[in-house]
Amino acid sequence: MSFAEYARGEALKNAKNFKILLFLSLFVFVHMFCAFADELLLTAQEAQSLVEQNKGDDKFVILDLRSVDEYRQGHIEGARSVNYYATNFQRMVSLLDRDATILLYCQKGRQSTLALRAMTKLGFSRMYILDGGIAEWVRAGLPLTGS
Repeated sequence: MSFAEYARGEALKNAKNFKILLFLSLFVFVHMFCAFADELLLTAQEAQSLVEQNKGDDKFVILDLRSVDEYRQGHIEGARSVNYYATNFQRMVSLLDRDATILLYCQKGRQSTLALRAMTKLGFSRMYILDGGIAEWVRAGLPLTGS
């Protein structure tokens, strides 16, 4: 066997090993991310428990990411209205304590996910999303308050 044949064989083995390693790495990363994402999503009952446990705690914030009109129609008691689509959204959330525990909710969940991403970039790390949004909260028969 010549050196060139040997080198070619080793290169093929290395390429195959690299592909396997890359696949396994991606597999592990995806599963870790999914598990992490699941921990951020709270059912309506879990969110209510979080709210109850943290009542009166200055380090706990509930953000209603819907429009002001939607907020006025009914919101979770203690929630602050910070419309995700408002031009001042990032400025408003940047005023919050980055060490606070934050519950995010919108109508069904999309804005909450986008807000979580944006707020993570701003340095927030203790955030939860009400899975299914206020629609799920209402479906679970949990109370809303007007403004």
